[in-house]
Amino acid sequence: MEDNTNQKNYDNGNDKPVLLKAVEIILADPAEIKKEAIALRNKFENNCSDKTPDEIKLKAARKIVSNYSYFTSFIGGATSLTGIIPGLGQVIAITGGSTADVALSMKYQIEMTMAIATIYDHDIEIEEEKRICLIIAGLGAINEAAKEGGKAIGSKAFIKMAQQYLKGSTLTAVKEIFKKVGVTFTRKALEKSIPFGIGVIIGASANKGLTIYVGSKAIDFFRLQ
Repeated sequence: MEDNTNQKNYDNGNDKPVLLKAVEIILADPAEIKKEAIALRNKFENNCSDKTPDEIKLKAARKIVSNYSYFTSFIGGATSLTGIIPGLGQVIAITGGSTADVALSMKYQIEMTMAIATIYDHDIEIEEEKRICLIIAGLGAINEAAKEGGKAIGSKAFIKMAQQYLKGSTLTAVKEIFKKVGVTFTRKALEKSIPFGIGVIIGASANKGLTIYVGSKAIDFFRLQ
């Protein structure tokens, strides 16, 4: 059982990373994400009756990754979307442009991960399942940003890493991971190896690549664990 004090601190926003607070403000309603993901899976089930259940889920999950990668490659910076995304203006006012841009990018990685989790029969309206999605998306972003030309982490290694975080309090794990995400992407921005800032999230090709990578790791986790 998780410590009630940690639950209270998390709910009140105490010691919660700024990036995590920002993401939570603009994250879409899990009920809507769940509804759309189930509708997509049902569509594949109706159109692919010759496929096994696992093949259908995989096709639906890959379609979700494709959709999000295409979408995120065409979105502008946070400041250009304040009239479209509820809460984004508040995030920019609180955090500033660059942190808001990272939060906006992470919003879509997390929503994609939540949709993939739904495809694999996880109920993302349950808080614990939602936290698992935050952990998977955060770990995927960290690993993609940190590899710097090295080899991408394998499926089994990624699942093992995620499972280590899930052994303890998921509340603590989410906060720890988002602190790392914030530090990693802030450093990358300063180094200009990922050219994002006010007006540009990460750059079209880099943001698309990040989305595809996070999506592939989310599929690995929910399909193979």
